[in-house]
Amino acid sequence: MAEVRITRICKIGFGSIILTALLGNPAFAKRGDDADMLNKYVEARMAESSNRPADAAAIYAETLKHQPDNLLLASKTYVKAIEAGNFDLAIKAVRALELHGAVDPEMPLLLFADAFAKKDYRAARTASLELQSLQNFSFLTPLLNAWIATASGESPLADLTSAKKDETGIFYHQEQSILHALAHGKEAQVMQLIDAMVERNEQRLAPIRIIAARHFLALGNENQALKILKRNRTGPEAKMFRDIESDNARKYAQKVDAQVGAGFLLQRLASDLGGQRAYFPGLVVAQAAARVFPDSDYGHIVMSEAYGQIENIMAAREELEKIPAESAYSLLAVILEIASYVETEDYAAGQARLEKAIAQNPEAPELRALSGQLLQSSHDNLAAAKAFEQAIALAEKHGLPNSQLASYWLALGGAQEQAGLWPDGLESLKIANDLQPNSASILNYLGYAQLERRENTTSAIAAIRKAHELRSSSPAITDSLGWAYFITGQHDKAIDYLEQALSGEPQDPTINEHLGDAYWAVGRKYEARYAWKSAKLFAEGENAQRLAEKIDLGLRADLVSP
Repeated sequence: MAEVRITRICKIGFGSIILTALLGNPAFAKRGDDADMLNKYVEARMAESSNRPADAAAIYAETLKHQPDNLLLASKTYVKAIEAGNFDLAIKAVRALELHGAVDPEMPLLLFADAFAKKDYRAARTASLELQSLQNFSFLTPLLNAWIATASGESPLADLTSAKKDETGIFYHQEQSILHALAHGKEAQVMQLIDAMVERNEQRLAPIRIIAARHFLALGNENQALKILKRNRTGPEAKMFRDIESDNARKYAQKVDAQVGAGFLLQRLASDLGGQRAYFPGLVVAQAAARVFPDSDYGHIVMSEAYGQIENIMAAREELEKIPAESAYSLLAVILEIASYVETEDYAAGQARLEKAIAQNPEAPELRALSGQLLQSSHDNLAAAKAFEQAIALAEKHGLPNSQLASYWLALGGAQEQAGLWPDGLESLKIANDLQPNSASILNYLGYAQLERRENTTSAIAAIRKAHELRSSSPAITDSLGWAYFITGQHDKAIDYLEQALSGEPQDPTINEHLGDAYWAVGRKYEARYAWKSAKLFAEGENAQRLAEKIDLGLRADLVSP
């Protein structure tokens, strides 16, 4: 993926400097409001430290009314407004910053979105040109102008041609060209591009495939919509495909227009920025997208991810809850929401939310699989195995693709193995491998699980070798191969692979322990103890106890890593 050029990211840090600016302003002295303004500032800072961005933004907004010319206060208000999702306040702060010539590269996107949503296309074009002058997001200008042209009833071709000349703009050009053709009723001209998009079957293209399928449903062409979704590559696509086949197509019908196209452009950019860890500008762009296309379920997913990246978990969950049960993205929304509960170790709340989702959609195998993952997170592997069995039964009932079935059999095998149901676990892993024989993840798990038990060593090592051929960049798989060589007595070869694995995951306790054992086997005892000590920093329970004994006593047969 081409990287979005970002030379400067504005997320202004303050501290005591704003306090000085506030108290040093003569306007305060005239009003005699020094103490009140100071109290407001302290109150806002306390709200920030308590993770209450909405409260902090409201306080800064009130203070800004009294100090509209205060640059630092306007900057702080802007940041907090974005973090709290207060779009109108962010616009006010940007207008105040414009007076000081302190506009940051992403800010014109908010002005564009506000104007575009109001159908003030002259103001939208002005914001687009300002974006170009600030350079960071200049590649967007012709793409945004193309949607202004489409919304105004004009041709977007000149702007699309211009976008194709930019090294970053070209990255967005093809999917934008598809959307423009659909918006202008020229479906036949882009059918070849759409067919190629389906055949490429890349996960990144899933949202654009869904948009295209919805467009054809709006035209009454159900067969073309099903053709676009036929691969069932992602959960949302699979759900939409099942719904259409069940005569529930009408709810998905939506023609592509300027709102859909411009909104998706900004959604895509927001997601890409988040992927590059440019979290604050990513959130800015996500909010601009929401102003342009507020009813987009994919937009809610993007916004939720953006909030999650700045650790505003409550706002992230609120965005997901806006997605209705009949949406193609409803199952994905539940999965992301449950993941947020697991991250905060609030398993009870996660289970309650999941039970509600299952009651609404009892035929969804994805939800049963999610239940299994949630139960595994709370260390109930036996119950998790039963949930994965339910997921498999539903997936087979609905004829889901082998890739999805394989993932469920892999999960079942893992849960059975951890629950002590090993012969059953081995059979499940073999089924997963039969369904998807070139999956590095399945091959690695199948081989390593047997290797841990010193069972079927020859076939286990062969599976791990194949996994490494498929994905040699994986530290986990490289560790498995190194450990396989250790078990077969090829210690020098083991060290080569284990050191490679460690360079990719230097804090992993398993890799460190494996490498320590290999070092000891070749007489490198100082390095062995160093590796074991590194492993012990992150190990727990029996593993930590075993490492402590190794560090004290050295490697014995009963202390070798499993």
